[in-house]
Amino acid sequence: MTDGSASDEPLDDAEWPAETPRYRLVVPATAPELASIELLATVLDESPRSPAAATVRVGSGRRDDRDRVRHALADLAAHSDVAVGHEETTGSVPLTGDTFDALADVSPEIRTLVVRDADGLAIVTRRDERFTFAMPDEAIEAVESSLPSSLRERLEGVS
Repeated sequence: MTDGSASDEPLDDAEWPAETPRYRLVVPATAPELASIELLATVLDESPRSPAAATVRVGSGRRDDRDRVRHALADLAAHSDVAVGHEETTGSVPLTGDTFDALADVSPEIRTLVVRDADGLAIVTRRDERFTFAMPDEAIEAVESSLPSSLRERLEGVS
């Protein structure tokens, strides 16, 4: 994923479902550390589409000396489409409970993330702390109600 092709920036390649509204939410730096992974989990839980795969770029690599991060990177690297460099990890993984746990462990280091359904359509994207997700009108209320008020007021529709 470092050959200069369009796949270097998976967010640019994200294809969205045509008739589903999209929303954006920026998690502020002052939010608790778990706010980003909790938002991701909520979006995936409330989406009527099942997540199948994730493409990720993490700002940590082999040189990271935190055990939890190193174990998470090793779990991600167990997939052939993941490359772990000295200071960055990139690639695609099937989204399972184990890979979600690994993503949770590296969440503060995630630079970009695209979660797609089995048809290859984006469910949610993340660039640093900015999330964009597709959610039908009938499901967005559940997402909103799960958010603390400080995040709920930051949720906006994307045209």
